[in-house]
Amino acid sequence: MPRDVYFQPRRVLLIGQTMATSDTVLKQVLDSGYLEYDAVDSLATGFTKATAAVRQYDAILLASALPDGDGAELCTRLRDNGINVPILLLSTDSSEAAVVHGLESGANDYLSAPFRFAETLARVHAQIRAYEVSEEAVLKIDIFNFRPASRILHNTVTGQRTKLTEKEASVLKYLYRAEGPVPRHVLLHEVWGYNARTTTHTVETHIYRLRRKIEPDANQISVLINVEGGYLLNTDQPRTQTTRTFETAQLAAAF
Repeated sequence: MPRDVYFQPRRVLLIGQTMATSDTVLKQVLDSGYLEYDAVDSLATGFTKATAAVRQYDAILLASALPDGDGAELCTRLRDNGINVPILLLSTDSSEAAVVHGLESGANDYLSAPFRFAETLARVHAQIRAYEVSEEAVLKIDIFNFRPASRILHNTVTGQRTKLTEKEASVLKYLYRAEGPVPRHVLLHEVWGYNARTTTHTVETHIYRLRRKIEPDANQISVLINVEGGYLLNTDQPRTQTTRTFETAQLAAAF
């Protein structure tokens, strides 16, 4: 499963830390570098973490058996509360009844032990990719809701909806995933690919046009911020850390 210098880990919430850490393969999946994760071990904490996240997770890995309840019931509860990111149930029970129960609870996939490294990782990423091109995918950026599938940027304050170009949407989605500063040359590589006729000036032009659509105040840049050599997307202004460096940022492309 090749990676390059621009690889970008996906952000997941693990609900069922005990199960994952006691299973060698699951532990390898989590520590492989392909995923960044927050881990909790109870139904109550998992529900709070999933629903209170300022920046949504790319996926949720949910153990079917938790110390304080049934993972499938938590899955249903998360769906009822508007959590629509991919949920993958992890279980030691491979019976047909258990699989059906899990999928009918709202899970996107059901993985049963013994787990296999490449297959488990591929299933997680497959669900994330499917979600990102679905109409349900919504990225929350400051006062905006962005739907990558339709390229619609919705201002939740004014109600205005703006259609982004394909390249603007790609730039915005990449910056959102990065959770840190992204150099211009990385954006150029990831959005435009290898094209000798395209330069970083192209990136600057698209950033300028994107700012005209995403900045609440055109006179004060607060969402798409300049940093040395690149840009930082401020998804939530109160917790912005513009002092982060490229060395500490996760600079990568989608799996």
